[in-house]
Amino acid sequence: MKCCILVLTLLLIGSKAVVAQNDPEFPKGFIMHLKLHDGLSGKFDSSPELFIGGIQAVPQVTVVENLLRAGLVADGFYTNKKLDGAFGPTISVKLKTLGAGIFGSAGNLQLSVDHLWGLSHQRLAGLGFAADLGNLIMLGVSAHRDYHFDNWWIQSQLGIRISKKKKITEPFNQ
Repeated sequence: MKCCILVLTLLLIGSKAVVAQNDPEFPKGFIMHLKLHDGLSGKFDSSPELFIGGIQAVPQVTVVENLLRAGLVADGFYTNKKLDGAFGPTISVKLKTLGAGIFGSAGNLQLSVDHLWGLSHQRLAGLGFAADLGNLIMLGVSAHRDYHFDNWWIQSQLGIRISKKKKITEPFNQ
């Protein structure tokens, strides 16, 4: 029985490796997105919620091809009637490739985990869920807990890739 489980596990790992070779999402290298975000900040009690709006630059590098990226977030935002900023590390995990049949991939779904330190003593830890469409446009939502000021930040995001895509040389085009 243990032998059967071991063989099945090895087959599963092997099949994942074959699928990952054909997966164009999260390729090796550098990528950078510029994201517009807006939402609210509050404690979800009787106090009023504050508007948050801003722009983020998110440079990342692929750590594990077809699976994991790591990078930084530089965030400029408007809330509480003033301009502010935050920065910190981010990790993105590809959850699913959005297949497009014979055309390959239409994009991917990913989960990002961030920890941001604000210039006005904000301490944000949270995650976001995004769809990267065509490796060009990102649509997402995020939730961060400000554990210093004891409130939540809920935001929507619209991003665009600003780094250049690598040109793929196909053998039949040479």
